[in-house]
Amino acid sequence: MAFLEYQPRQTLYKYCSLDGFFGILESKRLWLTDLASANDPREIRLGYEKFIEALKSVRHNEYQGEKGFFLSILAGKLAPYHENIQAFCCCFSLAADELPMWGAYGDNYSGLAIGFRPTAIFGIPGRFQKVKYVDKNTDDDFRQLALDIAATLDANRNPSNQEYWISASVAAFTRITALKHTTWAYEREARLVHIQTIQPPDKNDDVKFSYTGLWPDGKPVTWNKPLGRKNGDSSVDYLEFPFGRFQNEAFNSSRAIEKVILGPNCPLSDDEVIAMMQKHDFENFEVNRSVCQIR
Repeated sequence: MAFLEYQPRQTLYKYCSLDGFFGILESKRLWLTDLASANDPREIRLGYEKFIEALKSVRHNEYQGEKGFFLSILAGKLAPYHENIQAFCCCFSLAADELPMWGAYGDNYSGLAIGFRPTAIFGIPGRFQKVKYVDKNTDDDFRQLALDIAATLDANRNPSNQEYWISASVAAFTRITALKHTTWAYEREARLVHIQTIQPPDKNDDVKFSYTGLWPDGKPVTWNKPLGRKNGDSSVDYLEFPFGRFQNEAFNSSRAIEKVILGPNCPLSDDEVIAMMQKHDFENFEVNRSVCQIR
């Protein structure tokens, strides 16, 4: 189930191509793509490097001496963690019908935007966040993030408490992944991030440390071998998860989609989209055409 660092209260839009739309309707699953393959290659590097700098600054200025030892523990845990994990992300936008989004993610204005009800993603294991847009030269943003994280940590927690520090590292790292450069601010992005190790856990590992999340019924999510899709000449890793309300040990996606917006140059008609939605058992939705215009 999703850990809500950001509580969404409005429709979450996923801009996609026709093939993406058909795939989501048929599979009733969402793809979480390796964040290292994101459209902005600075994302993880920018966040991690700047955060570590800010953490050291906070340790030196606000948490001097022994009282700041727990921050040194966190920094030490984050270094190998950053190298050994893979973050998978499903991106949504709070922008319902924006021309730049159609150009960047709506198949060159010919795709669709699927508007999910927030409850449709609450059962997916991961952390749900609202992206914060920062300038790479704005150190104050990273210092505030370091201060915020420091305030949530137990300064007296034993360094050998592996379970606690793994949890703390996951929380800190996902906060870092929610930072993005200001040039992408038009996206108004919210994202679901699922993290697992690059390599499968060793069979001798403590089983509780091999979990990557929890399903809504409390059952553990275990490590999964990523799937692969072609992106030009390279392959991009992804994981897929079902969406919808979790009821009776299963996901019910019938009311997961609130709206569908047809892109400015989408070749489908409203009636065709409605028929497709109904064919795949979706209900209680509306279909509209974009108000944007493009030649």
